[in-house]
Amino acid sequence: ILLYLLATVLLFFILSFLLIRKERKKSATYKSFIANPKTDTELELLHLSSASEKESIEKMADTLYQKQAEIGKLNSLLADYEDYVEKWVHEIKLPLSLLSLLLDNQSDQLPEDTAFKLDYVKNQIQENVSQILFYYRVKSEKNDFLFEDFDLEECVHDLLENLGPLLKEKNFSIKLEKIQGTCYTDQRSFEFILSQILGNALKYSSDKPELKISMSRDKGRITLIIRDNGCGVKACDLPHIFEKGFTGDSGDTRKKSTGMGLYLVKQLADALKIEITVKSEWMQGFEITLSI
Repeated sequence: ILLYLLATVLLFFILSFLLIRKERKKSATYKSFIANPKTDTELELLHLSSASEKESIEKMADTLYQKQAEIGKLNSLLADYEDYVEKWVHEIKLPLSLLSLLLDNQSDQLPEDTAFKLDYVKNQIQENVSQILFYYRVKSEKNDFLFEDFDLEECVHDLLENLGPLLKEKNFSIKLEKIQGTCYTDQRSFEFILSQILGNALKYSSDKPELKISMSRDKGRITLIIRDNGCGVKACDLPHIFEKGFTGDSGDTRKKSTGMGLYLVKQLADALKIEITVKSEWMQGFEITLSI
């Protein structure tokens, strides 16, 4: 009798072990099939399932295959759209370059007001095109960052020169402090970051606008501080300024904003390991610090 009991207990444990192992294998196969529906995984799952479960599994498989095909089609359409936008961005650069060349060479032959308006329109188009280009750049799994040393003073002066007509039209007072030496990062992305910050200083300027850019070095890091005396940002909005599409509640000018500029600034800065901090009080200006 004792041997019979021991044999029964042993058989029970063996059967339980086999059932548990089968259920675990079925559960793992089920999860694998849900994550990545494949015919061979479906067949394995059907083999591990009872007759009552097979019909439900086959229906589920048909639904998953259908959804998988729909997702594949949508991904293909999205890839085509992204390819079209990228090509459009590069194609429009040529007429923009020609417009810039025309304005540079013949602006003195145009009425001052007309030349200013054309330059303003050109800058707006260039900013929008740059935002599209850098949006795809930060979203792409592959980036083409080129890290190199470049002259920081020359970079800042070139950006201010590009914005010269707009800064002059608004009578900006500009002060540069200790902008010198080289900076090691991706120059194109860094210039885009600075252009967005300077563009915001223009958009939200005060009646007597001021812009101050200063630099310091400490333990191998460069700290660049850009400060303006514009309308600033409300305290309730400050934690959200880097969110995609956020425009805040700071007057009519912000209502016309897309909320993409500072979002792209933060995305690029994170990718380049540039630390960003901001300070602002409503109607007391805006300060942004870049630590490279």
